[in-house]
Amino acid sequence: MSASSSHRRIGSTSIQDELIPLGHNWFIHNPNHRSVRVRYLAIPRDHDALPASEIATEKIVRVLVQLQDCRASLVPCLHHTHLDGQDYYSTVIHATMLNVEVLEMLHLMSSTVPVHLYIGDPLTTGTPFDVYSPEKLTLPDCLLPGDPIFCSSTERVAVFAAYLHSPDDDTLYGLTAGHAVVQQAGFVPHRRLLPRSEKHERRVRSSQLALHCLGRPLSNPAVKVVERAIQLKDAERSMLCAERDMSAGGRVMSPGGDERHLARLRQHDAERFMLRDALSKPHEFDVGHACAAEAIIRPCTSADHGRPTKSSRRGKDKRDEHTHLLSWALVRMSSKASDNPVTMRAHPGTLARGAAVTMHVRDPNLERPLGPFRDGVVNGAPASVVVGGHVAREWAVFPAPGRTGVRFAARGDAGALVTSVREGEPEEGVVTTPLAMLYAVPERGPYGLVTPLTTIMRRIRDVTGMQLRFQGSWWRDGYG
Repeated sequence: MSASSSHRRIGSTSIQDELIPLGHNWFIHNPNHRSVRVRYLAIPRDHDALPASEIATEKIVRVLVQLQDCRASLVPCLHHTHLDGQDYYSTVIHATMLNVEVLEMLHLMSSTVPVHLYIGDPLTTGTPFDVYSPEKLTLPDCLLPGDPIFCSSTERVAVFAAYLHSPDDDTLYGLTAGHAVVQQAGFVPHRRLLPRSEKHERRVRSSQLALHCLGRPLSNPAVKVVERAIQLKDAERSMLCAERDMSAGGRVMSPGGDERHLARLRQHDAERFMLRDALSKPHEFDVGHACAAEAIIRPCTSADHGRPTKSSRRGKDKRDEHTHLLSWALVRMSSKASDNPVTMRAHPGTLARGAAVTMHVRDPNLERPLGPFRDGVVNGAPASVVVGGHVAREWAVFPAPGRTGVRFAARGDAGALVTSVREGEPEEGVVTTPLAMLYAVPERGPYGLVTPLTTIMRRIRDVTGMQLRFQGSWWRDGYG
């Protein structure tokens, strides 16, 4: 089936159910549907329609970047529809943005490729405390990769990615997303992207910006979250007692029902006592201190994008430049320290388009309807993110083919470690390679934005001077 006929059939089905036509080949997600049921998949890097999709994306980006305070993400991908017992795949541009006024400018962004628009925040990062689910609170004895890590200074929580160590000493470090510990709500422009007020102004190294949060304490869980959990337990106990008083006032309850009610009260009191006891020892929640972190928009210095890394000021065209988003936080561990899985390699691998990856998030969250294990595929085209007047080209990971879910990540997953799928035979020792770290998720998008660990580890080396490796229980015997 041709691409055009596929678009027509898929469009007619999607518009009736999920997508409303806006004109100029744009469609918006039906606001009456709270959940997103449209399925998108990663587009192969050698797909025939990919060049046309990237050209259409660049045309839209050129308009959005001129809008003040515009925040948007656009990524070419495949739209999957099942119709009359057959699967259809068409190339679309998935767009997420908060600026509703863009709807009045669609005539300037007419696209040859269908654009599916979702209204929401394109860059959800660290989860605020108030959306963390207190009824699912756990009190772990140690911190494991995939657990939540709380910063009381910013009142945000992120996922703890992994343990790192330096071969030069025995100090243990941890890695998570930078937005959990920095005060700014969004990405701060790199010093090189800011206009210079004076001609000979001394250039401030970005590492000085990165070290502003030195010494910020982190915990698992946070005292504030434990207090909310105790309040919830108190309210639940009052309800249980009210039910028992109603039965004592004349309502007949079977012997078995009365016994179950008493068992619920005993279990509830035990859980409440455990929380109150933990609250009396808040120092046991501490896991360490953030010793370096960044959440910045940095200029692209890579030659892989087909542009020269250096150019004269006279010949430089600002419209052709793009940036990257970088978010990471290095934690000096103090207590509750554990270890990475023994199957993890010590050094990160190279992230490649089309690569199969996986992500593990241990802790349940109020806004995390997904399971703890996520299989995904790196998209064949980069995501174009417009933020602060800058255009960033980012890595995007979509759900793996065959997965029942329509999303790879959700709000609250920021900081999670993305690894390769397990390699090798069981008898030879199955290993995984750390590849990237999730730092943001579009609010209603199917994909997650990740940064390669090779970039993060290089940046940590430049800022702190340390050559770190991924900690494993086998590290004293050598590295894989």
